[in-house]
Amino acid sequence: MSDHKTMTLTLIVWRQKKATDPGKFETYTAKDITEHHSFLEMLDCVNEDLIHAGKDPIVFDHDCREGICGMCSQVINGGHMAAGSYDGLSAAHAQFKDGDTILH
Repeated sequence: MSDHKTMTLTLIVWRQKKATDPGKFETYTAKDITEHHSFLEMLDCVNEDLIHAGKDPIVFDHDCREGICGMCSQVINGGHMAAGSYDGLSAAHAQFKDGDTILH
């Protein structure tokens, strides 16, 4: 058991199979997330649940997963963030509280 306080966050994610298909927002729950998770690690946790349920995972670009190369840059709640960066998510977690909703 972790000594870190965990959060449950609601993610609203734009899903679209390919560029010519219509897309839509879908809602997911990210459980047991701590301030030590990067945003990509949080998406990994959500994807584990989706795969276990037989659903398509959330697809995202990344390379270094450290917020250095810029490949993982994402728009989160209308702002740009290096989603692989622990500093970026720690800053994001400072504004998020257990039960909050994140638009991704």
